[in-house]
Amino acid sequence: MKKACVNSHLNRQINKFLLDENIRDNPQVVNFIAAVNQTYLNFEKDSDLHEQATRLNDIEYHEVNTKLKEELAEKVFFENKLTKTIYKLTGDESHLESNKDLFGLVKVLNNEIEIKKEYQEKLSIAKANAESANEAKSDFLSIMSHEIRTPLNAIIGLIYIMEKENTLKSFQENLEVLKHSSNYLFLLINNILDFSKIEAGKIDIEKIPFDLKDLIIQISRSLEIQASENLNKIKLIIDDNFMPNVISDPLRLSQIMTNLISNAIKFTKEGEITVEVTQMSFIDGLSTFKIQVKDSGIGIDLEKFNLIFEKFSQAETTTTRKFGGTGLGLVITKKLLNLLDSDINIESKIGKGSNFYFVLQLPIDEDFTDQTDRIFSNDYEEKDLNGLRVLLVEDNLINVKIANKIISQWNVAVDVAHNGLIAVEKHLVNQYDVILMDLSMPIMDGYEATTIIRERDNKIPIIALTASASYGYLDRAIKLGINDYVIKPFSPKELNMKLYKYSKSKL
Repeated sequence: MKKACVNSHLNRQINKFLLDENIRDNPQVVNFIAAVNQTYLNFEKDSDLHEQATRLNDIEYHEVNTKLKEELAEKVFFENKLTKTIYKLTGDESHLESNKDLFGLVKVLNNEIEIKKEYQEKLSIAKANAESANEAKSDFLSIMSHEIRTPLNAIIGLIYIMEKENTLKSFQENLEVLKHSSNYLFLLINNILDFSKIEAGKIDIEKIPFDLKDLIIQISRSLEIQASENLNKIKLIIDDNFMPNVISDPLRLSQIMTNLISNAIKFTKEGEITVEVTQMSFIDGLSTFKIQVKDSGIGIDLEKFNLIFEKFSQAETTTTRKFGGTGLGLVITKKLLNLLDSDINIESKIGKGSNFYFVLQLPIDEDFTDQTDRIFSNDYEEKDLNGLRVLLVEDNLINVKIANKIISQWNVAVDVAHNGLIAVEKHLVNQYDVILMDLSMPIMDGYEATTIIRERDNKIPIIALTASASYGYLDRAIKLGINDYVIKPFSPKELNMKLYKYSKSKL
């Protein structure tokens, strides 16, 4: 065995204890030394491998540890970023306290993003609705301008013609047109005021006994002239079993029927409008009946049914140009029916006509006595108010002249005050049965005058005769002590009705 191949440690031991000749002459010793030497070599090899493995583990550990530190720093960085982002979104740190880990913060951020996304979608929808509403209002104002200017143009033009011609024939020929144009303006303004009043929730449904059958007949008769202008006929079909003596609000039902029949007339040419009343049941003093207004006109696309009951809307913009109208009639009708716990329905085919119908359930008045004044301006008979003393408070000289002439026809003694201060002074020294009070006047307005008069007299009826049609102003007036109001331009018969109502005990 060559010594060069023997482990150095083993070689030192051999040289120390054994001679070369002893080794050469003894094969067993040689084999033993070879075995021990192999053991030394294996040990050294294992030791080298272990040292190398340890060195590699140290390098790997360092690399892994460095990577972990980098990832941890990156995690902290993103947590701070998320925290700042969430705070910018919410402005609130309270819900971050329990979500300091990255997963929790991501969850919070995701939730906030969803909330903001939903909010943005709602804003987008609201913006679209606002733009649509503004466009509809713009169209409505354009329509209103047209509808108001058309009759005004007729009135102004005819007055000019009548002044130029200055003949009795000219006056007679043009008087009906003037009357029709002024009445149309009056109804138009009333529709706008009714709509405003309904929107403000200022409509109260009265409960008065009246004859609904008679009401429907009177409305149909009053609209026959309007129907004839389109070469239409109005047909009434009233169930023989119909119980007409009901308790409800005759004025509002009159509006509903007038709007529906007028609408049918407007969209029908050379046709027929049928008003049909059907008794459905009568149980425990409650009458349930169905009213239908059918026409043979242009019809309505049922997909646009809801649109015609939207404020400021009509089914088509061309409808207004062709047939006229503001689109408020059906809106008011639907809202009034809702106040009566009912709703409007429709059956229609394009080119074949429409059927607007609704069902009402009203109490029956077994001991029927009609307590209402006549509703129709054409049907109401003006009362002679002979002996009535009225203080007219009005600053406009033309309005004074008109009101004085109208009221004097009823044999009323009229005294005039041109502002609220004069009215207060005259009330102090004179006896009046009724005060007609304008609200907007110089020196002292009607509100202050009413307040002063009410401090010493809470019995005299005060009726506002005013162009201040806003229900905020009217509510304020009523709270100050005004009993009722008549809106300018006023119907003489409505004024007569109000004067009679508040002066029955004086006549």
